[in-house]
Amino acid sequence: MIRKISLSLATTLLLSTTAINASDLKPVLQFGYDLGGETLATVESYDHYDGYDTSKIRAGQGLNFEVGASVSSEESPMEFQFLIGYKIDRESTSNGSVTWDRIPMTALAMIKNDRWKFGAGLTYHLSPELSGSFTGYDNNGDYFNDSVDDEYEDALGGVLQVQYQFNTAIAVGIKGTFIEYKLKNNPSIIAKGNSVGINFSYTFGERSEFR
Repeated sequence: MIRKISLSLATTLLLSTTAINASDLKPVLQFGYDLGGETLATVESYDHYDGYDTSKIRAGQGLNFEVGASVSSEESPMEFQFLIGYKIDRESTSNGSVTWDRIPMTALAMIKNDRWKFGAGLTYHLSPELSGSFTGYDNNGDYFNDSVDDEYEDALGGVLQVQYQFNTAIAVGIKGTFIEYKLKNNPSIIAKGNSVGINFSYTFGERSEFR
């Protein structure tokens, strides 16, 4: 099932690029940060100076690191982007940590308008997992060992993105992601991972000059 969905995600947009020469394909490196989504875990930490503090792991939140390729030409107003990456959010204290991570595969079709790009596409998140553990002693002096290992099903979602080109190689963008995660051992439990974030990308093979 994973291979079939992933293949159709890529081939749907690849078929639209047959009129573009192979020389118009360029490597892309992208990173960013997303905010939003339902709370998956709450981490409580204690500091001798500030007292107790809480942090939350949210389903749409996390750092993104992506690599891939863009396909475009000067003659066409269209650009296609294909990316695979790693998305992670982590909260830690002196006695443990919890991590929420997944592997996103994204395909985008974008319309170029001067320095701006406007696009939409699909994203498929592989192996979403919430894991971690905390050990220590509670206020009553009792030892505790809290752990979590929640695996979610692979999820298909949608993406909307706007990018601004500072020059021919460097761009900054705002991305909205719409996706839901189902818990593997109980599919009735669904975590909404809708998010909005900012990303920065660098396209290799382009001279960094203003248009």
